[in-house]
Amino acid sequence: MTTLDWVVVGVFMLATMIVGLVFARRASKSTDDFFVGGRSIPWWLAGTSMLATSFASDTPLHTTRAIREGGLAQAWFYWNGIIGGVLVTFVFSKLWRRAAVVTDNELIELRYAGRAAATLRGGLAVFKSFFLEIITMAWITLGMVKIVTAIMGLPPTVSLLGTPVATNVLVVAVLLLATMLFSVASGFWGVVTTDLIEFTVAMTGAVVLAVIAMVKVGGAAGLKAGLAAHAPMGEHTLDFTPGTAAESSGMLAFGVYLGMQWWARYESDGSGQRAQRFLACKDENAAIAAGIWNLAVQWLIRSWPWYLTALASLVLYPHVKDHESVYPTMVADLMPVGLKGLMVASFFAAFMGTMEAHYNMTASYALNDVYRRFIAKGRSDQHYVKASRYLTFTIALFAGVVALLLPSVMSAFRFKMEMVAGVGLVLIGRWLWWRVTARTEIAALLTSIASALVLNVAMVAPAGEEAKYSALRLLLVTVLSAVAAVVATWLGKPEPTEHLVAFYRRVKPPAFGWRPIAALAGDVGPTGIGREVFGQSALALFFVFGGMIGIGKVLLGDLTVGVTLVVSAAAAGWVGIRWMFRA
Repeated sequence: MTTLDWVVVGVFMLATMIVGLVFARRASKSTDDFFVGGRSIPWWLAGTSMLATSFASDTPLHTTRAIREGGLAQAWFYWNGIIGGVLVTFVFSKLWRRAAVVTDNELIELRYAGRAAATLRGGLAVFKSFFLEIITMAWITLGMVKIVTAIMGLPPTVSLLGTPVATNVLVVAVLLLATMLFSVASGFWGVVTTDLIEFTVAMTGAVVLAVIAMVKVGGAAGLKAGLAAHAPMGEHTLDFTPGTAAESSGMLAFGVYLGMQWWARYESDGSGQRAQRFLACKDENAAIAAGIWNLAVQWLIRSWPWYLTALASLVLYPHVKDHESVYPTMVADLMPVGLKGLMVASFFAAFMGTMEAHYNMTASYALNDVYRRFIAKGRSDQHYVKASRYLTFTIALFAGVVALLLPSVMSAFRFKMEMVAGVGLVLIGRWLWWRVTARTEIAALLTSIASALVLNVAMVAPAGEEAKYSALRLLLVTVLSAVAAVVATWLGKPEPTEHLVAFYRRVKPPAFGWRPIAALAGDVGPTGIGREVFGQSALALFFVFGGMIGIGKVLLGDLTVGVTLVVSAAAAGWVGIRWMFRA
């Protein structure tokens, strides 16, 4: 890192701090302003913020690891999310915006009634705030620690005021202090505005590194020759689907990823970061537009620079064992003066954008679903905003401690995914079927957590087979949780009819799963979720899958197939947009 590189990093950090100060006063007005931006976020900013929050500094690290271990076919670990993303965009984005809650947890007492609903809301908020989200923020921080230490070439310990301090402890403290102070000051408008800046910088850095890496290996032709000579899977590294040679991915993992993982995940209905952004949009149409923008940019543009860099790394660094350290090593080795500073700034951008969003959302759970709901009722908005800032600080502290204990980014990613895999189907079901109850969710959640913990002890994966074992554990967790959920639903009483009627009138879910309630609710107007959604979703799936695979084929030198897919996908997208516009 030269002086010029540090100047680039400094300018970026200064710009983000200024944004935080600009929005600090607005964030202090109310908790609606602090957590959902006063429900006035434009669609393009909300969609870009979704992109930024899923583009953390750890993302290229675990993506590189996945590709290096299992070839391009291992990307189905991520690509399965396209199916769920289309479902969320065309169905659940509208429902979230109509719910008009502050947190996705608040929906629980809108959908369910009584003590079970209150228990679920409070318990789930604590579980999310001090476990699930802490793990997420911890692995993001761990990824950034690896980046900083690799790029700067830091030793294991450094001297601070004459006292030796572990480098990772010092780096964690600095990183979390900077992001926490920003999130405490700026609120949601500050978060989404800096998300736009940070995503632009982070995407630029990823593209620049991918171009340099591909030039270094000799373009698409050189990449193919290099993989055949150096990669463990040889030419099969570029296969888009796993075959017998893709042993670390395997057909079992592929089947689970494509057939189950997209709905067997805790955010299957758009809960979490996406729900917060849907809730912050001006109206339903803005929420849908935000979802479409997120889908298009995420899968057609954002991911391929990482894949190309990861593939090139197999040629340039074939013998490195710590796959998660390869990406920052490439930054240190390949990026020229000035551009290295841009790349470091892009890492900071990705890290800050995601961490700030997680701080804000996690503090919203702790405040709205625990503190405000059960501990301190009826206080002023100023009191709750102040409490939000204290909660943000506490959450940041917990995340830093856990980051120092995690073994690897991908291990934490898979563990969290397995632990809540059994809840995904219930989260979808609560919107689509009136018979789902709070006890259904409780049974599914407890079974999912317990079975994941037991299976992670009983089914430890041998080296090189982590993907297959994780897929098998996910399958078992999902089946066991589904059984528990069905039993709890049929043995328990339904929610009170008047509560369900009020929910139906407010949210207007698809009538086919709510016929007894819909008959009692009377005419609530069009739901906007009829048969046309199936056709529009099919066109969206073809647009994203076809466009993404087509762009990949073009980048890897298969022009005929690639161009055909891209043109076909563009046509499907045009037809879909016209259809929605006429509707």
